[in-house]
Amino acid sequence: MFLIGDDKMKKRVFISFLLALSFLTAEAKAGFGVRSGFSYASLTQILDDQVTYGGRIGFSVAGLLDIPVSSKFSLRPEIALMSQGGTYWLEYMPDNQWRFVREKHRSIYYSIQAPINIAYKINVGDWQFGACGGPFVSLSTRFREKGALNERNFRPFDIGAGVGLYVQRQHIFCSIYSQTGFLDRLTRKQPGESQLYQNNVTLSFGYWF
Repeated sequence: MFLIGDDKMKKRVFISFLLALSFLTAEAKAGFGVRSGFSYASLTQILDDQVTYGGRIGFSVAGLLDIPVSSKFSLRPEIALMSQGGTYWLEYMPDNQWRFVREKHRSIYYSIQAPINIAYKINVGDWQFGACGGPFVSLSTRFREKGALNERNFRPFDIGAGVGLYVQRQHIFCSIYSQTGFLDRLTRKQPGESQLYQNNVTLSFGYWF
């Protein structure tokens, strides 16, 4: 099933974010790049102060800009497509039974993300080393569940923050980047049901034009 945000305000925030990003790039001399790589997506589950993690291997592709702010700092916005999800435990009572069943569920979905990172750069000869970090907004477009219960109420909108490191030589770079979502992905829950948060670690290779 397709879930494209039932809240109009969330859509407006996401669109306004993209328009502001377009304005920034038009006002500054920016470099353009692309990257792709593998990601490890995991769902962090919190239930009764117990924290568990369940992950899956996915992918990430993105277009990114480098907008110089000074000789050491630059603004690096992205538009990325990621496969996300993970595994988590679900307790439910089957029909015509009087006991709870605990089962592991697997969730797979795809997200369009718009991070805005601040990058700090150090040049050593032909090499450049750097660190970056900043907030992101994310809109998920499709969910698939594998488990006894196939209909789950996942939140399609997320906000969070990420931090990463990269190394670059001439036009080619390699980066590792970690993200944490701040919003509980499950909505309309029963009393006592757990919280789920999306996390990602991505290893990418890219090219600056």
